Amino acid sequence: MIFAITGVSWLLWTANHFSNPPIRSTLISFQEIDSKSIEIRYLIEIEDPTVQVTCRLSARDYGLNVVGEIDDPIPLGTRDATRIVRIPTRLAAVNANIDSCFVL
Repeated sequence: MIFAITGVSWLLWTANHFSNPPIRSTLISFQEIDSKSIEIRYLIEIEDPTVQVTCRLSARDYGLNVVGEIDDPIPLGTRDATRIVRIPTRLAAVNANIDSCFVL
C-alpha cells in the first residue's frame, strides 16, 4: 500500500514538473538570408526572470552538418519574448534550430 501511494505521488510530481519547465522555447520560423547567414525567429518563456538565460542556436546544411552556431544571451528580467537572431554560417544553411536554453 505504501509503495502504491509513493509511486502514484511520484508519477503526479513528475508529470507536473516536466510539463511545466522553467525555460520553454518554441521555434517560429527560419529564413536563409544569404550563403553566409540564416535568420531564426523563436519564442522564449522564462519562469524566473531574475536568472540569466542563454540559448544555443545552430544552423545546418543539407547533410544535417552544423555550419553555424551561436549563443544568444537573453536580457535579464525577460519573462517572455520573441527573438530574431542572425546566425553566421561557413556554408549555405537550409535550416536553423534551438539546441538548448540554459541558466548560466
